[in-house]
Amino acid sequence: MSDSPPVMVQRQYHDALSEPRRRWWVPASALLTFGALVVLVSLLLSFAAIEIDLVLGLTSASEGMAITPTIFLANNLVLAALVPISMLVQWAFFGVRPRWMLSVTGTWRWHLIGRSALFIVPIFLLYAGGGLVLAAVELIAAPPSATTVALLVMIVLTTPLQAAGEEFGFRGFLARTVGAWSARPGVSFAIGTVVSSIAFALVHFAADPWLIAYYLVFAVAMSLIVRATGGLEIAVFIHVINNVLLLGPAIVLGSLDESFDRSEGSAGPFALVPMTVIAIITLIVLLHRPLNLRQSSPRESVDAIDREACADEHENHGAEKDVAHRREGAVETGDVVRIRLESLDDYQKPE
Repeated sequence: MSDSPPVMVQRQYHDALSEPRRRWWVPASALLTFGALVVLVSLLLSFAAIEIDLVLGLTSASEGMAITPTIFLANNLVLAALVPISMLVQWAFFGVRPRWMLSVTGTWRWHLIGRSALFIVPIFLLYAGGGLVLAAVELIAAPPSATTVALLVMIVLTTPLQAAGEEFGFRGFLARTVGAWSARPGVSFAIGTVVSSIAFALVHFAADPWLIAYYLVFAVAMSLIVRATGGLEIAVFIHVINNVLLLGPAIVLGSLDESFDRSEGSAGPFALVPMTVIAIITLIVLLHRPLNLRQSSPRESVDAIDREACADEHENHGAEKDVAHRREGAVETGDVVRIRLESLDDYQKPE
């Protein structure tokens, strides 16, 4: 009898936490803990930012809340904190180690970002090109203020973390935790996408119907991309590019406050433009085979590999190495639905 590690089921990304015997209170407790930690971090960082601004004289109690570099940094750090919070709460309540929130392979696949950047970056440059040109002209015409420089530095250094935090929090944690209430993959994905998308739109506090529609379209599109690629990498990349290319020019042109204006009438039908951009990118990702990792129709299943290896076990001492090599190749191409883990410590299956 073989003493190799047992086979674990590698599900699609969105139903990774689903189990037939999952008690209802486990996802509920995870959601409450997640929410409490986010509120706590938000209060602490926001209070600290406001106190710093008051001490430095950047704002006053009689004035309305303005977007200062300190407030901007605090907001980005709160959202960036969703990355460790999501991973740790997942581990605590579902027993799934943090790295499995990255993707179905438990790794951050930089090569996927490299491939997707070949079409995502040009599309966004066409979309945001006008603002980038105007910002460049403004910088050439007059040297930027210290506040502008500080905000630009914060965008470069912390906005990628902020965008990643939103993807980890909504597409990584919330969608999968809500989906854990169903053991059926299709249902798990559907309820996870609906709930996380509505939550994503709500936390942006938009009152304009066009903006609400945009946030819903963006959230659903990212959810589809995460499901198709089996991980958060491309969704995070899209979110980063979108925020950096739009907020950067807004800071230089002095329209940052307008960028965060989500009151009724602040967007209008123009919101159809970014919706179309996101829809086009999503379609390309879904239809582009190298980016779309199949999880349900393997060319060579691990079971088939194992059966063949067992048949040759006594005749060929190199069968085990061959199995490992072929399994590794299958995992890299995304063509397996089950993987044999080298160590049970790598992944703790939910009880």
